[in-house]
Amino acid sequence: MSFTSATYLRRAERDDLDTILSWMDDPEFQYYLYGDAAQSSRQIREKIILMLGRSPGNMTPPALYLLIESKADGLLGMISLQAISWRNRSCSIDVYIGSKTRRNSALVTVSVFRALEYAFDELNLNRVSALIYAFNRPSWRIIELAGAKRELVLDKHVLRDGVLHDAYGYGLLREDFDAVRARFA
Repeated sequence: MSFTSATYLRRAERDDLDTILSWMDDPEFQYYLYGDAAQSSRQIREKIILMLGRSPGNMTPPALYLLIESKADGLLGMISLQAISWRNRSCSIDVYIGSKTRRNSALVTVSVFRALEYAFDELNLNRVSALIYAFNRPSWRIIELAGAKRELVLDKHVLRDGVLHDAYGYGLLREDFDAVRARFA
């Protein structure tokens, strides 16, 4: 791919905990999180510690957490590859951006493309799926740009500010992502 940027992806570490927790205090960040309203700071901290924990060396992890970092701007966000099925060569992807000024940035697009390259090229997966809220247009535009197809609409799936919103289920196959890479190369 011909995309270049000053950002890079790296594995999440426990030293990143305070920065990730600070994102949880941002109401706009919480708006895009999947699931119920945020729990107490202690509960969130415990979940993130478990999430960032390492698997023993002889185990293949069911999830990977990659941080989006820039030498100039520091920690920008996190990408998780979850529900990794080594047998079926598939996973789901979630993207969390820490600063609202960067949520619509080309840096996010490049980072998602890099994470997809990692999933397909390094992990040798064949399919990546995503569940994205209908009101989160920038996210579903990025995944569509990568070659994903909208396979599912969950009507009135998530409640935000008293309004029920749809959620879209996307699927991206390696061959479709490779076609996008070839087109942009």
